[in-house]
Amino acid sequence: MKTTAKLIGVISAFFIFIFLGLISCKKETVVQNNTIRDTVYVNIYTPITTALITANKWMFQEGRGVRGGTLFYYLRGGSSNTENLDDEYLQLNADNTGISHEQSGTIRQITWNFTSTDNSKLNVNYTNTPANYSIHWENLRCKDNKLYYDEYFTDGNTGQNCQTHAIRIPR
Repeated sequence: MKTTAKLIGVISAFFIFIFLGLISCKKETVVQNNTIRDTVYVNIYTPITTALITANKWMFQEGRGVRGGTLFYYLRGGSSNTENLDDEYLQLNADNTGISHEQSGTIRQITWNFTSTDNSKLNVNYTNTPANYSIHWENLRCKDNKLYYDEYFTDGNTGQNCQTHAIRIPR
């Protein structure tokens, strides 16, 4: 009896998986040299919209990169972090303003804007920090309510170049 129930559960899960897989895919058919080739694309990311990125304050879950020629790494709750970003977060507002809450407790007024039609690129603009500069996000995507992106900028205050791969989660 238990074996039959397990088998029914496994079969049901299999069909649900197949169904969900079919509705989340798109198919492209290409005919080349009288040969038909099908390509299936699976979109696992949530589309980036203003509503999505303004719905939460976003804090680092993980960040890794190079700042001024020095490697850095941060993982929320991690023990081998090279810097502490526990209290840092961004709040982006629908009117393209926002705040940057820095680790030190300093709160900076920012502006932001999408720089691509598919919303995969975004600039976060800092003014009077005392210098003005922009942080450029590229490859912006959302999966499981996490923002993934690559960023690069030159810090207007220190002159240091920075390149980071980051994951942010709701605060």
